[in-house]
Amino acid sequence: MVSDKGITEDAKNAKYLIVVKTYADTAFERLEYNFSGPMKRRLTYKDPSLKILEGPFTTFSASGKVSTDGAYHDNKKDGSWYFYNDSAKAFAEYQYHLDTLKAVLDLDSLAMEKKKSMTETDTTGEREASYPGGEKKFTKFISQNLTIPKRTQSLEAGGTVRVRFIVNKNGSVTNVKISQSVEFAFDEEVLRVVSSAKDWIPAEQKGRKVNAYREQPITLSFK
Repeated sequence: MVSDKGITEDAKNAKYLIVVKTYADTAFERLEYNFSGPMKRRLTYKDPSLKILEGPFTTFSASGKVSTDGAYHDNKKDGSWYFYNDSAKAFAEYQYHLDTLKAVLDLDSLAMEKKKSMTETDTTGEREASYPGGEKKFTKFISQNLTIPKRTQSLEAGGTVRVRFIVNKNGSVTNVKISQSVEFAFDEEVLRVVSSAKDWIPAEQKGRKVNAYREQPITLSFK
């Protein structure tokens, strides 16, 4: 817990909550939260002293929606960085190579051009990734496995957490991450439950199994 004066053990004075996770001593994740609200930043490092940024980097707006999403390599921006509007829709992509900006793409313009040039598309053999039994079955799985954390209950921190994840060609779930945050404990519980969902039916494209992105909202209300 952190107050305006630094680390504190008094929750009444705390303004922020900082959590550091270690993964097999090779990756370190720092989560920065408003004490009783959504995440502010997610950073990953390759050293325990948290000085060398390596891997995903995400920032969130005051309302908890993702605003920037990219990655670092040896403290340098690398690969695609996406910038989002207030609706959490990506509007720009900045392409970096070791801190050097290579290209800037206006995603809204690209989407319009793609829409204008679209002709009739053959969708034979295409299928979206799905949970066995469909959406209702997945919703039931979530409701049966999700436990409302005591911290979330005490804060009465309701709202909608959204998670993005990949359904792999073998039906497993990977790369589960928050795209809309509510509060630390509830975010963590949603990540746990969605990560535990197994045996998905993978997406298909032209008759071949492919990895596919999914997004799932989970809402909690205390009213």
